[in-house]
Amino acid sequence: MKLIEHFLSIQGEGAYAGRLAIFVRFGGCNLRCAGFGVRLKAPSAKELIGCDTIKAAQCENFDFKDTNFSELKNIIKSHNAPNAIIVLSGGEPLLHQKNADFKDFLRFLVEQNRQVHFESNGTIEPDFKALPELKNCYFALSVKLENSGESKEKRINARALKSIFANSKGAFYKFVLSGADDEIREIKEILAIQNGGVWLMPLGASKNELEITAPKVARLAIKHGFNYSDRIHIRLWDNKEGV
Repeated sequence: MKLIEHFLSIQGEGAYAGRLAIFVRFGGCNLRCAGFGVRLKAPSAKELIGCDTIKAAQCENFDFKDTNFSELKNIIKSHNAPNAIIVLSGGEPLLHQKNADFKDFLRFLVEQNRQVHFESNGTIEPDFKALPELKNCYFALSVKLENSGESKEKRINARALKSIFANSKGAFYKFVLSGADDEIREIKEILAIQNGGVWLMPLGASKNELEITAPKVARLAIKHGFNYSDRIHIRLWDNKEGV
């Protein structure tokens, strides 16, 4: 289980934007999302194409170290932020739900009465029976659309979505859009599978890119009755990592 980074910041997206948060980012993802077009050269000089968390999603191309429960517990303590929510991100953090250290970490957080938020693509069904602590967690579901470049079969798991909304402490959707009307059709198709609160976010990994897409996405949110979420961390710190 690779640990990509951890940091104390504010939640920049979705229903809990603005909340003080400790982010713990794990490596590995079951999607590549080449359609988002973020390009990065790995140490091997291989060019990677994917999303704005490409190092986490394609962590096998980098020299990240394995982590364990003891290290993860000490990370939370080291940030000394008892009021912060804990955001488990990636990549796709649910890839690790069967890992013993991950399970111990989640149990520790719940026992400490920490508010735990998963940032998930919604393609993996949480095992609420084997790991009941998941029922105390919140899920921000960034279900991918056609603009990700992934097939519908890979990016939409109806059973997982229904299970998350039925069993978790709370769940909502946050969709990354370029501002095209056709993207709303896709969102409505997902809501027909499993309804839920929707936050629309502009596509972009930098301030300049957000300047182009944000007004279009905001207009779509107003037109179709959805919530709009800016990406505060990008507005404040541009494409800087670890914030």
